[in-house]
Amino acid sequence: MAARGTRHRRSVKARVWAGVSVAAAAGLAVTATLSMSAEAAWTSTWNVSASGWIGSDSPQVAVDRQGDSLLAWTACDQATSGCYFRVQTRVRTAAGTTGAIRTLSPDGAAPNWPEVASDDTGDSAVVWQQDGHVVGRRVAASGALVGPLQRLSTSGPASNPVVAVTPGGTAMAAWTEIRDGSEYAVARRIMIDGTLGAPITLGSAHGDKAAIGVDRSGRFVVAWVRGGSEVVARRISSTTVGGALVLTSAIASYAGFGAVRVGVDRDGDAVITYHSGGGDRAQQWASRWSRTGTLSAPLRISASTDNVGFAHALATDLEGDSMIVWNRLNSGRSELLGRRLSAAGTRGAVVALGAGDRPDLAVDDDGDGMLVFHTVVPTSTIPYSYTKTTARTFTRSGGWGTAKILTSDGRVPQVGSRPTARFTVIWQREASPYTIRSVTGP
Repeated sequence: MAARGTRHRRSVKARVWAGVSVAAAAGLAVTATLSMSAEAAWTSTWNVSASGWIGSDSPQVAVDRQGDSLLAWTACDQATSGCYFRVQTRVRTAAGTTGAIRTLSPDGAAPNWPEVASDDTGDSAVVWQQDGHVVGRRVAASGALVGPLQRLSTSGPASNPVVAVTPGGTAMAAWTEIRDGSEYAVARRIMIDGTLGAPITLGSAHGDKAAIGVDRSGRFVVAWVRGGSEVVARRISSTTVGGALVLTSAIASYAGFGAVRVGVDRDGDAVITYHSGGGDRAQQWASRWSRTGTLSAPLRISASTDNVGFAHALATDLEGDSMIVWNRLNSGRSELLGRRLSAAGTRGAVVALGAGDRPDLAVDDDGDGMLVFHTVVPTSTIPYSYTKTTARTFTRSGGWGTAKILTSDGRVPQVGSRPTARFTVIWQREASPYTIRSVTGP
């Protein structure tokens, strides 16, 4: 990434961090303990999905710069014949006012895997898979639907959509689709009024989910796996589509790449993380691509001796500092590890975070953030396990807070952040009818 001078932080937060201690041994830091005066300032947990509806395991949340959230999920009404799933959304304001549930997908369709992103003032885009295609719809800050449902993909089957939105409201979705038997990564703009831009064919793909991010000037970075053997990325501005850049040439022997994530700072410097399956064992990597086009050598994030799983998360703040969390498989148990990566490319100590899976991360403007994850806990009685959802705060310097269990009946949590370290979490209950629930804090 480009060199930086003195940082000018966007906000100054009046909070006291205490008890931060990190001890390192053999490159692995024991978990730091952090306490915060506002630790108890959580809202009450509330039901996002409607009573009597069955929720699916793909809830999402986006938070705008006023702190208002758009929550998205799929659910079906048990009282109706067939119980067709629908994509639904609702707004929750920073003050705690909850809007009406809106249904975005038509009756009889088969939608799944919604993704959501919001602009600075809450105008949002929601994209999802439906009946072999990728579709999308705009949602106003008020929660009202904008324009008709739009088919984004040009061929089918199409799958694995992702979306990002510029500060001013232009959305870009990316996905993979099959044309004449070959897979391609494709992107397309969704304007704030719901109209579409022309499809942009990014290049050949491998079916794995792409990743997308956007800087404060509205320039997008899209990264994906090409042929299973390399990770590539392109930049897309309002006027140009940059050439494809291979990120993994220096580690081609580790091919078998996947699970790509993208983080972009305010200026457009990007961090792209990904999983490799080649070599002696699976590993976690990060590439840094500056806004001026300089590509740094891939950085090994995990220990070379770890058996890395496929679950990982990345979050990058406005200054370019990132937090990366991934899972390690150890005797059949999934454990989480975390590591800070500075804007200059300095890797922090690896921090052991304990048992967990399906991590998600969000950071505020300054890099203070939250990790959420679920953990399957064995029991001696039927059904012989339960799944709990946990949150942990962390500081921009890499100190970790005490784990807070949000629920002992929750899985696949996702988290979004306000500009100043207040977070909204959404998850699916493990118990029937799998209600979608949410909480905000601390």
